[in-house]
Amino acid sequence: MLKVLIIDDEPWSRQVVKSLGAWEEHGMQVIGEAEDGIEGLELVEELHPEIVITDMRMPGLDGVELLERLNRQYPDVQIIVMSGYDDFIYLKQAIRSKAVEYLLKPVDKAELNTVLSECAKEREKQRTAASPLMLMEQPLMEHYLAYRQRIYDQLLALNKPAVTEELAKLGRELERSVPQHQLEAMIGRTARDLLLLAGEAGKTNGGFPAAEAGMGTPHQPWLSVQALVAGLGDHFTEMINTALEQRKNRIKLDLAEVEDYIRDHYLEPVSLEGIASHFLVTKEHLSRAFKAATGETVLDRITRLRMERARELIAGREMPIKDAAGLCGYEDLAYFYRVFKKHYGITPGELRNEK
Repeated sequence: MLKVLIIDDEPWSRQVVKSLGAWEEHGMQVIGEAEDGIEGLELVEELHPEIVITDMRMPGLDGVELLERLNRQYPDVQIIVMSGYDDFIYLKQAIRSKAVEYLLKPVDKAELNTVLSECAKEREKQRTAASPLMLMEQPLMEHYLAYRQRIYDQLLALNKPAVTEELAKLGRELERSVPQHQLEAMIGRTARDLLLLAGEAGKTNGGFPAAEAGMGTPHQPWLSVQALVAGLGDHFTEMINTALEQRKNRIKLDLAEVEDYIRDHYLEPVSLEGIASHFLVTKEHLSRAFKAATGETVLDRITRLRMERARELIAGREMPIKDAAGLCGYEDLAYFYRVFKKHYGITPGELRNEK
């Protein structure tokens, strides 16, 4: 998943952007928010996002200086600029800092998702250019893809012996099939590709540590196929051990943690399946345990929290109902009206018109 950081001094504006982006569709995840440029730079350093979406007019370190520093210190980060002012100075700085796009507020959903799609496509081009597949003839490519799939499957299954065996087989295939003059480049690309693959398996499994930390980075490359196989084998074994330990420690589902998680994420596109994956349990077990303990289903709890928040926003009379719906996780306004009417017995408009 591509990591996205949103920087804006207005909390409601950050929420609007979060609600408008089709993050999962574009293979993205909002991993942090900052209310000014200083905090934004700190989070870029800490979280390493691939994409930064930033406002321009902010207190402290404003957008102009922020873009200059991002471009200088983190040239690989893709920048999307947004501003409430059609200001030539900001537009010029956005161009100078190689921003992907300059969006005017209020941000348009279609425009935002178009630029997110462009960012994802550009990242995919970069990833493909560094893929080991680019150096392979057709027969080796087919064999590599088969090994790659089996390694991924065994990582998901947390099967250490099978992962080690598949890595060894892949190593022998590379030594047998790759010309000597291409071997060094192939080792580096294979390492990168399989570490990224393990990261994807970890996100699906819900229990892996960071896949790339300290292992075979461009600054510490493996110099032979044997070193590659041994290094990846050790790293993947450590990842699986960590996942197994986490799973063992969480056999008993802590429902208080589940409730805290729902309270923290209910405005996001959260689902029963996603919550179950986070806590390393089946969705059936989570559903039964939560209903028995609280009297509500997980979906009922999420809906109730969203409706309570929507009522607060609408009663405040400052925000359009459509924006309030978006902030509460409902992009389909008609559906939001139906859920709200079912929950409270009145429509959002009727609530707003009450004395």
